[in-house]
Amino acid sequence: MHARSLRGALAATLALWGPLALPLHAAAHAIVLESEPARDAKLAEPPPRIYLRFNSKIEKRLTRVSISATDGRAVPLPVVADGSQAPDRISLPLAPLRPGAYVIRYKVLAADGHITEGALRFSVLEPK
Repeated sequence: MHARSLRGALAATLALWGPLALPLHAAAHAIVLESEPARDAKLAEPPPRIYLRFNSKIEKRLTRVSISATDGRAVPLPVVADGSQAPDRISLPLAPLRPGAYVIRYKVLAADGHITEGALRFSVLEPK
């Protein structure tokens, strides 16, 4: 009988305090730590690529990225999942862009199972 009550007390303790022992990042979403171009950048020349570095590994096969200009038409950018890039980064080549405002939209699935969506705005300035 004593062993049964000891197991019950141990189970109650684990149920109460166990979740606090989990790593804090387990419930986190993939957050952009670095980007090129930078958020709200005003560029003298069009960027040759889009680069995003996240705080966790992402599932590239399930990642979606698009670019849209002021006309609002989104153009999907192909995400390569061949293992040639680090698991927390995306680098996407761009065709030459005209001067104007652009929005990069991304939707990624982090390795922990959380989906993150976001947008990165930048502008390419008229040549002087």
